[in-house]
Amino acid sequence: MGLFSFGSKKDKVRKMLESNQIETVVEQALKDNKMINSLFELLNEKNPGIIGDSLLALTSILERNKEMLTRNLKKESILKCLDLVKVKNPYVKENAMMFLGFLMRENPEIFMDFREEIIRGIKETLELGDKNDKAFALLMIGEFKLSEFKPQVEELANMEDKIILPFEGMKWVPLGNIAKETLEKLR
Repeated sequence: MGLFSFGSKKDKVRKMLESNQIETVVEQALKDNKMINSLFELLNEKNPGIIGDSLLALTSILERNKEMLTRNLKKESILKCLDLVKVKNPYVKENAMMFLGFLMRENPEIFMDFREEIIRGIKETLELGDKNDKAFALLMIGEFKLSEFKPQVEELANMEDKIILPFEGMKWVPLGNIAKETLEKLR
């Protein structure tokens, strides 16, 4: 341990990510909460590569030890990830979707603590997002059974635009198909 080990490890983690040491970051983070917190801090970086790598590492940590990660998860981090789903950079967008998708499936109760913010974010995404953003919003609507969005989901049910999401079976699928599956979950 260094003399000043009480502070953030953000700079150390950034350097490791810049050196393509994602697996090393994950292994160390599984033993050190400060590393996890630093990964969340790095979601505010300007460099999309660092943001994407941080999300990738966070997803890997979540897959290996969800309790450790969720203990360190703050409201601001979830909201930041929801914002990152809407960015144009595909590496950041895809990794944000992967992280949130895994988190939704494994810990849906976490999202209920932020229900109002999620509803606001979904509403904004349905109004302003591209077809892939809307598809991800539909997945969230279905997962959380947000029936207040049923009219907007119905509007998308006939859309033939093909979407690409980073999940199995979600590449080149018509947006309308996802809307129809979401409607089934809302019944």
